[in-house]
Amino acid sequence: MRPFRYRIGPEQAGMTVETFLRRICGYSSRVLVKLKHYPDGLTLNGEHIRTVDRLSEGDLLGVNFRSLESTILATDLCVPVLYEDADVLVFAKPADMPVHPAKKNQENTLGNHYAWIMEERNEPAVFRPVNRLDRDTSGACVVAKHQHAASLLNGKVQKSYLALVCGITPPSGTVDAPIARRDDFDILRMVSPLGQSAVTHYRALGVGGGCTLLRLWLETGRTHQIRVHMSHIGHPLEGDLRYGGRTDLLTRQALHCEQVTFSRVEDGSCVTVQAPLPQDFIAALQQCGIPIPTPEAGTEEKR
Repeated sequence: MRPFRYRIGPEQAGMTVETFLRRICGYSSRVLVKLKHYPDGLTLNGEHIRTVDRLSEGDLLGVNFRSLESTILATDLCVPVLYEDADVLVFAKPADMPVHPAKKNQENTLGNHYAWIMEERNEPAVFRPVNRLDRDTSGACVVAKHQHAASLLNGKVQKSYLALVCGITPPSGTVDAPIARRDDFDILRMVSPLGQSAVTHYRALGVGGGCTLLRLWLETGRTHQIRVHMSHIGHPLEGDLRYGGRTDLLTRQALHCEQVTFSRVEDGSCVTVQAPLPQDFIAALQQCGIPIPTPEAGTEEKR
């Protein structure tokens, strides 16, 4: 169980429990509905309280999240943990590992390893990835330990990526092009005026061997967004055969989530986590004669 405790000050006196938790603490209505169904989900000074009850100065409001049993098979896959606190884990997901279990893969996923970690601690928890990476995209993947953390961080994790693309790009640029499914039965995407808005910013970090190393930032988080946008402007990712790339240097798309930044659930402080480049990506850069990039200026890793 993950407990939260809030001491009510004079400025919050008179608020209902629901108003305080939603406006001041950022709880979603969905989370509050679940908490109301737990006998000890919401307490005031140690006693059960309703969301419509009002608060007084000096009250101690308790919020208690129950540990829910995972339905995912626990498998030890030795995935490095880059950062952990009471509410989140950040993994260094390798390539060739899906985030979620699927019908044809019930054992070799990040969800399986997370289930194993929590089972070893006797802390069962539902797998809630906040940022999802493609199977062959490596890098930082944030997992929320409970529903409140997942709700607070949803859409709030800032990410930067490294990509090795074919050809020589401009020094910097922005791709603003909507993305849609190719058809109802295919996971592949394409640029289409009928698609959802998608914006990708990029900056070149190095050139060599007919390739360009890019650092990219997304304003939106569409499926395959970087892969589709880079292919759309004539610079598909090295190794990405599905979107027109080649496999001269890598046998998977050369895409790595190098950094995530988010606010801690506990106190709102900023956390920035760096994910080291995997060896296959480093080898590709070395073959191109492109220097290994340093972390983006103005950021630092916090563990």
